[in-house]
Amino acid sequence: MQALTSPVTDDIETEYRAIEATLLETARGRWFLAEHGRRARRLDSALLEDAIRRLQGSLREPPALLGQLKAEIEVVRSQMAETRAALLARPTMDESVLPTHAMLKAAEDIHDIAWSLQANPFDPQGCEQIARNAGKLYAMSQSQAAQSNRVVAAASALETSANKLEGVLESILHELQVDEAE
Repeated sequence: MQALTSPVTDDIETEYRAIEATLLETARGRWFLAEHGRRARRLDSALLEDAIRRLQGSLREPPALLGQLKAEIEVVRSQMAETRAALLARPTMDESVLPTHAMLKAAEDIHDIAWSLQANPFDPQGCEQIARNAGKLYAMSQSQAAQSNRVVAAASALETSANKLEGVLESILHELQVDEAE
């Protein structure tokens, strides 16, 4: 295949050199070649400057998708930080939303019954043990309720974060498919 294109290239080069030599013989021909070279360089410079300007602009202004991805990642990062802070924070008690509120109420009732039985001469020592165990049950219930609420909140935040990351990944995969198609 090299042999077929080589004679054609040689003919074109020979013809070009012949025309150039003819133009260089006269002052007007030399002027034409100089002017043609100057205009060609100016056109090349203009194209090059335009390409550089577009490249600089694209570096300064990322596409909208990159801005959206950045915003999504910032939201995820913020949610993760809030979740971490919530897990490390000391729990606050709001009994109206505790899932173990009934267990706490039952522990209080046992404690009250134990105190009322202590007044009877029946078995004051047994009543004291019931009261002590009811107090332990109450304290453990409070701790369990607070832990349960924190775990539920953490799981919810992690699920939201995972959904956001899935959306980001879908966007990235879509853009990769578009880039491969081009």
